[in-house]
Amino acid sequence: MLTTDIKPEFSHLTKHFADAILDQIYGDCKECKVVMKISKKGEYAVKALIELAIDHDRGITVTLINDVAKRKGIPQKYLEQILLSLRNAGILVSKRGVGGGYSLIRSPENISLGEIFRVVEGTLAPVNCVSTSAHVACPDELSCGLYYVMLEVRNAVSSVLDNTSLKDVASRTLELVDLQNKVTDYAI
Repeated sequence: MLTTDIKPEFSHLTKHFADAILDQIYGDCKECKVVMKISKKGEYAVKALIELAIDHDRGITVTLINDVAKRKGIPQKYLEQILLSLRNAGILVSKRGVGGGYSLIRSPENISLGEIFRVVEGTLAPVNCVSTSAHVACPDELSCGLYYVMLEVRNAVSSVLDNTSLKDVASRTLELVDLQNKVTDYAI
C-alpha cells in the first residue's frame, strides 16, 4: 500500500511507523539517523533554476525574481535567499538596477542537479555515516550491514543527480507542458 492510499485519519501513523522502523535499524546511534530529504528550499531552488534555464534557452539573459516567484508560486523573500546562496556558489550571476535580475553563470547543460542540491540541501547521502561532505563516524560502521546498503543508495542518488543537467530537466518540463497543452486543446 502506498502512503497516498492511506486514509487521512491514519496518515500520522505512517510517520510513527517509519520512525519506529528507523529506531529498530539504528538503535541509539544518533550519527546514523536519516538525513536525506528534499526540503521546500531544494524544491524551490530547482523550480526557479528551471525557469532561468528555459529563459536562457529562449534568449532571455536576465530574469526578475518577481517573475519567477509569481510563475512558480514561491514567496519572493524566500526565493531571494535561495538565489543568493546559488549566486554565492557560482551557479548564478545577478545584475542590479533597471533591467536587473538573475541569470545562469553557465549554460544549463553544464549545471547538474547534484550540484544544485548540494548547495541548497548540503548532502545527498541518506545517512551521515556515508556522506562525503557531512560524514560523521559511526561506532558500528565496520560491522553494520546497513552501512553498505546506504553507501549504494548514496552512490545511486549521486549518480542520477550528477548526470542529470538543468537542461535535461528544463527540456522535460517543456515537453510535459506542451503535452498538457495538447491534451487541454484536444479536450476543448
